[in-house]
Amino acid sequence: MRGICILVVMLVAGTAGAQPVSFELKGDVQVGQKPVLRVTAVQQVTDLRVELKRDDGKDFRMRQPALARGQSVMLPIGDGAAGQASYTGSISAQIPGGERWRDELSFQTLVRAPIKVGYDAEHLDLDRRVLQFTLSRPAGSAELVVTGDDGKELGKGAATYKKEPAGTWLPITWTQPPGTRVMTMKLRAVSSDGLASSVELIPWSVAIEHEDVSFATDSAVVDPAEEGKLDASLSKIAEIVKRSGRFMKMRLYVAGHTDTVGPDGKNRKLSLDRARAIARYFRKRGLALPIAFAGFGESVLKVKTADGVDARANRRADYVLGPASAAPPFKGPYLKARAAWQQLP
Repeated sequence: MRGICILVVMLVAGTAGAQPVSFELKGDVQVGQKPVLRVTAVQQVTDLRVELKRDDGKDFRMRQPALARGQSVMLPIGDGAAGQASYTGSISAQIPGGERWRDELSFQTLVRAPIKVGYDAEHLDLDRRVLQFTLSRPAGSAELVVTGDDGKELGKGAATYKKEPAGTWLPITWTQPPGTRVMTMKLRAVSSDGLASSVELIPWSVAIEHEDVSFATDSAVVDPAEEGKLDASLSKIAEIVKRSGRFMKMRLYVAGHTDTVGPDGKNRKLSLDRARAIARYFRKRGLALPIAFAGFGESVLKVKTADGVDARANRRADYVLGPASAAPPFKGPYLKARAAWQQLP
């Protein structure tokens, strides 16, 4: 924000050398502070006055009874309201034994308040390459840099807004080569009054394709004959970790599901126990990543069926790699199911 804290002065009476006071502005401050006009007496003055009008119509007046030669006074400007503001007005003083001196003032200030950026997985479309976010202040512009799972920059995006109100979902798109996967997104958003905030979003996740383990009826014990399926899945997980783990700390999520046979409560517990058994198997085989597991029972069906239908496709588990520092990379019906994720020791 170049120029924000430059004081622009237009002289009305006298020359620069004849000014009885000098002044400078500290116009760029953090929220909780006020911009300050420092006035220093070049010669003795009395009845120093500063009268200002802000661009929102508010008036501000400050007065100092007297200043001896070389003495300074700090005059706070405005009311501390966050954002950029423009002021016009005058500074005047009485010169002992002479006429009243007066100059015009014109300057800008910036009170910097942190602006909040809102985002959730429901407002990110990786296929269409559209991110939507919110700001806590009217919107100005945004820039986006997208990085792939190899740590290299994939593309960029930029958008300009029209002072949309705080809380409005704001779209920004980006370019990206085909066949690549987004790992991180660095967003810099600017409000209409010049305040900026930068955030890093991590939408990266990978669903591991695998062959589902078959459990005996009402059992959560991994049969030795099924261990090969889990070993094959573990090999795929290890490949992804080897390629991308140096760029981000990861967590494995195991989500268990059942068909609609039996009571919902029983199915929730059964799916949780089976997800835990799979997670423990991965840990036993040496997977050092943090592992979370949850049981969704019959609440997130892969194939929609009526109640009491024995559907093999619904008796399954999802294995998803996601960032360890973010929320579980599940949305839609998973969020509505409200299953509690547990962490494997």
